[in-house]
Amino acid sequence: MRSMLMTLLALLAIVPAAADHKTPTLQSAVPGAGWSAVPVTGNSGERIYHRYCFECHGDGPDRPGTAALQVKYGGLEPARLDQRKDLNAPLVIYIVRHGISVMPSIRKTEISDADLKAIADYLAGKKD
Repeated sequence: MRSMLMTLLALLAIVPAAADHKTPTLQSAVPGAGWSAVPVTGNSGERIYHRYCFECHGDGPDRPGTAALQVKYGGLEPARLDQRKDLNAPLVIYIVRHGISVMPSIRKTEISDADLKAIADYLAGKKD
């Protein structure tokens, strides 16, 4: 019993020291961030896109959405959604709510209708 108490006290002594270490978190990287720690400036649609979508649809080999679209389009269309010029808002909203291929459906409790509309409008507006 005494050794268990000593072990517990030793662990408690370690925890405050670890808590003092300032590790960047998702919440500290972007004010109000959800899933992505990518700092971004710009309109609310762009900010919301980076908050919820960039984790899967950003750059890099560890982005399953981008990887799946790269395979699907074979380079004929950009694999990153924010680089596409052929998306329209109703299509984006439908795919997010119903899912497609490896992308699951995203519930209103995960992304509100207002946030989804802002994301869809941002992606659909990239026509330049």
